[in-house]
Amino acid sequence: MKLFRNDITKIILATLIFPVVLIIVGLMSKKQSTASIWQAVGDLVVFVVAYLLNKKYFQQKVTWVNKNNLMSQLFTALPAIIIVVFLDSPMLMVSDFQVKFKVIVICLLVGLAEEYVFRGIMVGLFLKVLHNNVFGAVIGSSIMFGSIHFINLKSLPIGYVSGQVIFAAAIGILFGTIYIKTHNLTIVILLHALRDMFPMFSSKTVLQMSHTTFSMATLYVTVVFLIIALVISYIQLKNFEIKK
Repeated sequence: MKLFRNDITKIILATLIFPVVLIIVGLMSKKQSTASIWQAVGDLVVFVVAYLLNKKYFQQKVTWVNKNNLMSQLFTALPAIIIVVFLDSPMLMVSDFQVKFKVIVICLLVGLAEEYVFRGIMVGLFLKVLHNNVFGAVIGSSIMFGSIHFINLKSLPIGYVSGQVIFAAAIGILFGTIYIKTHNLTIVILLHALRDMFPMFSSKTVLQMSHTTFSMATLYVTVVFLIIALVISYIQLKNFEIKK
C-alpha cells in the first residue's frame, strides 16, 4: 500500500516500536525480582525488531563506526561529553555508589536500542521528509525520542516523567547532531549508556527518582538545558550539508 511507503508513516511506525514491544514484554514479566532482566530483554527485542524492520521496510543506512577524522568527531562530541560528565560526576559522591555489571549491560542495551531507532533510523527518515534539512531532522527525531518517555507514566509520577521528556528531547538533540556530523553511531550509544548508568549505580538515587514530584524549578532547569542543546546543535549544523 502507498500509505505504508510514505516516510511520515515510517516515522510513526518506528516510534511505535518501543511502546508496543515494551508493553508486550511487560505483560510477560510478572515477577518484580526479575524486572531488570526483563528490561534488558525488552530493549534487546526492540533492537532486533527495529533491525529486521530496517532491513525490509525502513531501509535506512546506519553507520556504526567511522574511523576517519577521529579528532574531528571527538571535537563534535565534546559539548555532549562535557554535559554527560557534568551530570554524572555528582553520583561519584553518593554514599552507596557501586559499579554493577548488570546495570552496565542494561544501559548499553538501552543505548543500543534507543540510538539505533531514533538516531540510526529516525534521523535518516526525517532527512528525507525535510529534504536534507539537518537541523530540522535533529529536532524532529528528538521530539519523537522525548515523546516515547511518556510510557514511563505507568511506573513513575508525572512530575518526573514531564522533566524526563524534555530532558530526553534535549539530549537527543545533542546526540542527533553528533550522529549526523560524525556518521558514528557507536559514539552516541556509549554516551547514552554512560548518562543512564551512573544514577543506577546508587539504590538510594533510584528510590529517590521514583518519588520525584513536579517542581517548577526542575522544569525551568530542563527547559534551560533544552535551549542550550538547541543553541549547540544550531551552531554545529548551521553550515553543515549532507553530501549527495
